[in-house]
Amino acid sequence: MEKKTVHVWRVVAVAAMILCLALAIWCVYLVSRDRPETKRPVSGEEALASWSTDSAARDALISYVQTVTEESGSDYIPVEDRIAVFDMDGTLTCETYYTYYDTMMFIEYCLVDHPESVSDELKQIAASIKPGYVADENLARNFARAYAGMTVEELYQYAIEFGKKKTESFNNMRYIDNFYLPMVELVKYLYDNGFTIYVISGTERTTTRAIVASSPIRDYVTPNHVIGTAFEVKQPGHETEASNMNFKYENGDELVLTGGFIQKNLNANKSIWIEREIGQRPVLAFGNSGSDTSMMNYTIDSRNPHRAQAYMIVADDDVREWGAQDWATKSADYEAKGYIPISMKNDFAQIYADGITRADLQYQERDWSDASWYQAASSDDPQPPTSDVTLSDDSSDFVLLSEAVPDAILEIRYYSTYNFVGDRIDGYEEPLAMLTTEAAAALKEVSDELMSKGYRLKIFDAYRPQMAVTHFMNWALDTEDTRMKEYFYPDLDKDVLFPQGYIAEHSGHSRGSTVDLTLFDMNTEREVDMGGTFDFFGELSHPDYTDITEEQYAMRMLLREVMMKHGFRPLEEEWWHFTLDHEPYPDTYFTFPINSDSLTLPLDQAA
Repeated sequence: MEKKTVHVWRVVAVAAMILCLALAIWCVYLVSRDRPETKRPVSGEEALASWSTDSAARDALISYVQTVTEESGSDYIPVEDRIAVFDMDGTLTCETYYTYYDTMMFIEYCLVDHPESVSDELKQIAASIKPGYVADENLARNFARAYAGMTVEELYQYAIEFGKKKTESFNNMRYIDNFYLPMVELVKYLYDNGFTIYVISGTERTTTRAIVASSPIRDYVTPNHVIGTAFEVKQPGHETEASNMNFKYENGDELVLTGGFIQKNLNANKSIWIEREIGQRPVLAFGNSGSDTSMMNYTIDSRNPHRAQAYMIVADDDVREWGAQDWATKSADYEAKGYIPISMKNDFAQIYADGITRADLQYQERDWSDASWYQAASSDDPQPPTSDVTLSDDSSDFVLLSEAVPDAILEIRYYSTYNFVGDRIDGYEEPLAMLTTEAAAALKEVSDELMSKGYRLKIFDAYRPQMAVTHFMNWALDTEDTRMKEYFYPDLDKDVLFPQGYIAEHSGHSRGSTVDLTLFDMNTEREVDMGGTFDFFGELSHPDYTDITEEQYAMRMLLREVMMKHGFRPLEEEWWHFTLDHEPYPDTYFTFPINSDSLTLPLDQAA
């Protein structure tokens, strides 16, 4: 009887153990079934629900992801190499005016939220931005100036708070709500399939991080996976020091924006900074404009060890959005470059989150006339704003380039009427070129080296008196005078030239160590074709502009290489513009006119 009892209890114990184990397994299942990492794989069709069901671009994406994640397939890409890069403005988000996040943030900061913190010049620039403006490096430099003195954390928090404001271009849309729903789904779909997502933006990096952190993609993009335009940052008290090696971070120190500018993350900078910060080629790239093509080409380069694709958004929906691009033209151009085009009109079944619709008007001009600063800046007798700069009429350290660099050819455009103004410019009393002795000596070295290669220098401009800069300013504010538009700024409205930095209140030329020049071929006895002309306002003039012939690009790079070798730094917006790195008068703007009587010493004594 005792043995039978023991046997029964053993059976009961075993049954209880089995029951407990079953219950434990069931509990684990209940807990884990809703965790993302244990969910059954979601099909591309389900994941990309806001895409049109007949979208060829969507099907190409799904096919690509299925192919490169299939371990047994020949195109399999290991998880660590699944890198996807997305431009932000115009690719993930709306960038049409009034909805372009960083531009509107600049306008609101200068004119609404903190007008007391910025100069009258910056307020005038902000007030004059209109649809059709160009979000290039010139404008980004003004953004950097506006936020000078803010800590990085303060800029981050301001960007988040700004995102809560509503745009006038759409109904029920805050600025942070301007993410394209199909692209948000795509980011999540790639993330769920083992891709690491980077945002490579032309917007400043701290601002981009704030936008991403407040957005529907915040769970898929970490702050260290954001690459953007860079403003200079230092510690308080060290803002003017040239090298960060001169000081150290201490407990409690802040990081402060100085107003300085480092780089605009467009064009070649996108591929360069991907290499610097990621260290390998992406396998997927997404953009929407020519400034993204370097990133596209870097991704699909034939040397990429993995199968790669690049996609371009075409803003062709003018019913649900403010797109004005022509699909036939854009798609053909992108396909010719090896990209897969995405039509917002036809590939996106839904563009924005529910409840967001296009407003009746894209933009309604605001009236800033009740602001005293605006009235002063827009007076009938405009004068350039004053700044803390040193003016001087001392020409004792200047020399004539005809003597210092005798092999150079002079074509002083501002002495003639063939320039963007259409008149001879104030201060150019003779067709002469002058530079400081240091800059002239360095330019002589450039000339000698290029002569050995079969080229002479051709000088368009060198020292520029401050009165000439004032002439430019006054001309820029006279929007009726567009005589030379066809030749020098055909794609821009004249009223954006000052806001976008093509015309400024001060010029490096007035410091005496900046020169505008090109190459002259001694064999053909012609000016070298650089793929663009001197003083053309637009992207075509950027040194790294690639939509020109290989030979034209090579000539730009030759001039740039030799100038930099002998101590000149280039300007990223103008292939012809160079300034001596260690210019002798970095804070002095000279006022004496250009004529032979201005130079007080002959060359041998001045040197």
